[in-house]
Amino acid sequence: MPILQNQLKNTQFPVFSLPKIASHTRFNWFLSSTITTVTGFKSCKRFSSELLALKTTDPCISLIKTFARSRRFLQSVFLFKKLLLSPSWLKPDMLVFPPLIKSCASLPHPNFGFVIHGYLIKCGFGNWVGVGNSLIRLYVKLGHFWDACGVFEEMPIRDEDLFNCLVSGFGSNGFYGEVLVLFEQMVYVGLFPSSDSAFYVIMACGELGNVKKGKWVHKFLIENGFDGNVSILNSLISMYIKFGKIDSGRRVFCDMPKRDIVSWNMLITAYAQNGNWPEACNLFLSMKSTGDLVPNRITFLGLLLVCGQIGDLDLGKGIHGHLICTGLMSDLRLGTAILDMYAKCDRVDCSKTIFEEDLFDKSLVSWNSLIGGYSHNGYYQEATLLYERMISESNLKPDAVSFANVVPAYASLANKRRIQSIHAFIIKRGLDLYGDFVLGTAMVDGYGKCLDMKAAESLFSGIEKPNTATWNAMIAGSNLNHYADNSMLLFLDMLQSKVFPDAITMVMLFQSCGELGSLKQGSMVHCYCLSKGFSMHLTVGNAIIDMYMNCGSVKSSQLLFNEMSLKNVVTWNTMLSGYVKIGECAKAMRVFCQMRSENQYKPDSVTMITFIQASAAILTSCGAEIAHGFIAKLGFDTETLVMNSLIDTYSKAGFIEKARGLFMQMGNLRDQSSWNIMIAGCGMNGQGREACELVSRMEKYGHEPNSITFTSLLSSCSHSGLIEEGCWYFDLMRRKYKIQPGLEHWTCIIDMYARAGKLEEAYQLIENGLHQNSDGDALWDCDAVWGALLSACRMNMNMELGLLAGGKLLKLAPHNSGYRTLLSNLYASGKRWDEKAKLRREFEDRRLIKKPGFSVVEI
Repeated sequence: MPILQNQLKNTQFPVFSLPKIASHTRFNWFLSSTITTVTGFKSCKRFSSELLALKTTDPCISLIKTFARSRRFLQSVFLFKKLLLSPSWLKPDMLVFPPLIKSCASLPHPNFGFVIHGYLIKCGFGNWVGVGNSLIRLYVKLGHFWDACGVFEEMPIRDEDLFNCLVSGFGSNGFYGEVLVLFEQMVYVGLFPSSDSAFYVIMACGELGNVKKGKWVHKFLIENGFDGNVSILNSLISMYIKFGKIDSGRRVFCDMPKRDIVSWNMLITAYAQNGNWPEACNLFLSMKSTGDLVPNRITFLGLLLVCGQIGDLDLGKGIHGHLICTGLMSDLRLGTAILDMYAKCDRVDCSKTIFEEDLFDKSLVSWNSLIGGYSHNGYYQEATLLYERMISESNLKPDAVSFANVVPAYASLANKRRIQSIHAFIIKRGLDLYGDFVLGTAMVDGYGKCLDMKAAESLFSGIEKPNTATWNAMIAGSNLNHYADNSMLLFLDMLQSKVFPDAITMVMLFQSCGELGSLKQGSMVHCYCLSKGFSMHLTVGNAIIDMYMNCGSVKSSQLLFNEMSLKNVVTWNTMLSGYVKIGECAKAMRVFCQMRSENQYKPDSVTMITFIQASAAILTSCGAEIAHGFIAKLGFDTETLVMNSLIDTYSKAGFIEKARGLFMQMGNLRDQSSWNIMIAGCGMNGQGREACELVSRMEKYGHEPNSITFTSLLSSCSHSGLIEEGCWYFDLMRRKYKIQPGLEHWTCIIDMYARAGKLEEAYQLIENGLHQNSDGDALWDCDAVWGALLSACRMNMNMELGLLAGGKLLKLAPHNSGYRTLLSNLYASGKRWDEKAKLRREFEDRRLIKKPGFSVVEI
């Protein structure tokens, strides 16, 4: 076995030194002390006195064998010790050693076996084949694989039992490379493997992913009579599934003369896990048609996986009912699988019911399944609450799956602090954040959504070989943080790292190009898509249309739209919203009419919201009413998002009473956004006090004011001149609701003072904001704040503060023509013609263009 020795020479095995047995007295001392420790002195003495009556050794040898067969191992070893002390013991019988070694292997003290082996060597029986198997089994069981190999090498004759014993020992302990070497040697010398050896060598091929060896083992076993062994054929099916060659496993399955439930279950589960759901269902129906097999737990686990993947709620309910009738719902794995199936079929309410009422002994997998179900279905608050409940109520510790499920929920809620807390917990637990791609990607994506790209980049740089999903998370984070140019650089790095992008990557790249307005880069990415076949994906095609619209190439968008053989409602929505963005609302209306005329595509909520915007832009006075009629006709008057958009449109058009009427009609359909929109609408129309009343009412309906609510309310107070009320609500926001003022809140307060002519107070607020706000520097450097102050100074002819605000704006927003126009008008009002002329020259030198106003006349 030189090959095996070479492969094992670098492996660190525990090595023992055999005790030197000088006499029976030394052995007697060692065995007596150990046995006394295990059994107690009194029982040992009583047992010894019974044995002293024996005058010959033959009955004792038979009794040793009997003790070993009846699992009375300690008695057999103790009896052997007494034989050594017996005067009638002249020459040991070799047949006594195999059962004796078996007894030693089953005792908790490994030194028993070491001493027996040393005694065999002393007596010259160390190389006897009869004890070789027993010694190998002893050392394998004790984990001394190097010593097992040493015994094997010393055997002058190696039979099938020796090989099979060593193969089974290595295989059961995960030494798959050694199993293959031993099996090849066994075949080479012409010995026949046992079923156990065949099982372990198949397992070794599968675990090592050695397809070539696996096919050779398959051929050898079939040619040598294993073609009728169901368990071996099942192992071959499992091996091919691990190789990813389900078709080869299916051929083994079809050639089987007899199949058991394991055969069917393996293929059903394999097809389900690989997304071939029709084949998994067909196999199940074929199994039922045989009539002699009854589906078990594993069968239903595979079928439930299929139901969740394809979203077949009816089939899932049928399986659920069958499990209840057969009493299998008490099985924790099946209960968790049912929970997971309902979550994937968008019925999280059913998942919650099963979790609370049916799963009495909840496992970590059960908690993770419901947390993941909440998170993937958009119930982010529920996901985080359940995660916190798991930590506080159960004795379970979250694992990598728990974190990967709950981090996206915290990210969607913009709860960066909790993500940082989970990050610290991951490090404390010693989880492999950089090796676990799912967890690492979730953390990178979470920081990106919380607008902390430094933390996302730091995590990303620590991952040695990021996969496609990880790169996508970084690109998505860059887009979300408006670093579109960085997204393009990331894509180039991704290609240089030889990581192949997917359709999601391409969609995000087109978003980057659209944000940059770079038609050149967008066209290059489009060419890449054509060369790699991504343009055939419908989602990618929709993203290309949107990119050309954002880059101003309307003709390219229209051409692509007309050439698309396959469209969906998103395709039409992309064209509609694109036309609305560039102000071509008449074309948007024509696209909507074309969509309606084809009768193939049913409008959704996004379609109707875009239609409202287009119709309101074309027909200022009656556009909202026309849209309202279509909404009622198409049945979208129960859609909260659509009704919110309609209320907003009525408010902006000045029809505040119609907006209020719709708001009241919505009843329980109203969400947080509905209240915020109505409060903002009242402010736009000079009804500041009505806005204040709405804030006090919304809490009664179960909606707590948030940051956006107070932005709308403060803006309403500003437009209505309600300074005292605005200041009171500003203080209430910080004191009662613990909302830290943002730039938008400070801007509203300063604008409110400025509109009321209290310019000095407004300036003092800007200065005080540096000390009261954690983002004081951002407040001081916010052009919107200084713009509001400059506009008020122009209205109130406050030249001193106006010049201060104007100078600040020239530094903060040098290319903003609106601010320069305001400052120019201030100079003119103060008859400072030289400064006005200088500003005008700078305006022309920088080639700034004043955006012209326009008027609309309806005929």
